Amino acid sequence: MTTSGSTADGDAGTDGADGPPNGTRRSHRVTISDLARRLQISKASVSYALNGRAGVSEETRQRVLDLAEELGFHPNSAAVALSASRTRTIGIVIARDPTLISTEAFYMRTLVGIEQYLNEVDSSLLLRLTGEHGEDLDVLRRWSRQGRVDGFILFDELEDDQRIPLLKELGVPCVVVSSNEPDDSVGRLISSSSETVDLILDHLVGLGHTDIAHISGPFTFIHERSRVQTLHEGGVRRGITVRHVEGSYRYDDGAELTRQLLTGPNPPTAIVLGNDLMAVAALRVAMDLGTAVPEQVSVVAWDDSPLCELARPGITAVDQKTMERGRAAADLLLRIVTGNSTLHEEAPAGALRVRESSGPSQVTRS
Repeated sequence: MTTSGSTADGDAGTDGADGPPNGTRRSHRVTISDLARRLQISKASVSYALNGRAGVSEETRQRVLDLAEELGFHPNSAAVALSASRTRTIGIVIARDPTLISTEAFYMRTLVGIEQYLNEVDSSLLLRLTGEHGEDLDVLRRWSRQGRVDGFILFDELEDDQRIPLLKELGVPCVVVSSNEPDDSVGRLISSSSETVDLILDHLVGLGHTDIAHISGPFTFIHERSRVQTLHEGGVRRGITVRHVEGSYRYDDGAELTRQLLTGPNPPTAIVLGNDLMAVAALRVAMDLGTAVPEQVSVVAWDDSPLCELARPGITAVDQKTMERGRAAADLLLRIVTGNSTLHEEAPAGALRVRESSGPSQVTRS
């Protein structure tokens, strides 16, 4: 599937205005749409004129350039950088079950952020969902050799991830959305587990919880192992117990593992779940078992989403700023493609959204 970042309609620009040219501060950001409306031509024509591309007459091109100068419009740095790339297209190949992708807010919101950014810089996204048995390597290899993309954004890094050495061998830039920071000469948007762990544990410990269960995603992913280790270390520092159960991000899995925890000996007083789907499942199972939320068990999701907000009770979750992270990953890749030497960048920090699913622990351990 190819999704276009509106290759002719990007509205990237610096702060400018339709106001008086007397040096007063402009409050309106001049966009390609503004130029098109003033000149009564299409946004595509404005984009062609600004980027020196064929498709408009010299008279129209000069009119666009003159008005852009008058209003103080200049393409942003990302748009300028993209003009030097070969295809103006980035690739994403996701080796996950498509049914899971369609229901997991993390990917959908991340892709929206990437698309918004690419639209602003007059570029496009080439997206493919594959199976989980190495089919993604074939797509990466084929698109690279065909010259269809300028670079890739990679998710779900594995311990022995074959995608990274493959792209290095092919000479194709990439940005890994990652929780670690090795010196392997590839781009990385670093999402630290420690920030999220501190938000969650400080909140739960402050409510009196000392026995917390964590239902994670698959341990095959580096970011999940990082979460487990960081939660364990955070529990030790705070003098509490944090136990871990490996999950799969699926609703059914979250439901079954929650059921096992709540019906087993010494059920936890709080459960942290690796995504929003499993958190909703945990909430439903607790209600089915007659376990009061949050009086008997608090439920917290690692990733926030509309599902967490609309659930009853609402689920406390960490807003991972996934749309902003998508934009940051695309921007970093674009800069690397055009020769920028900065390979690593910190992802935007998350924020805890406290809702009704977490409350003071009312369980006393003997």
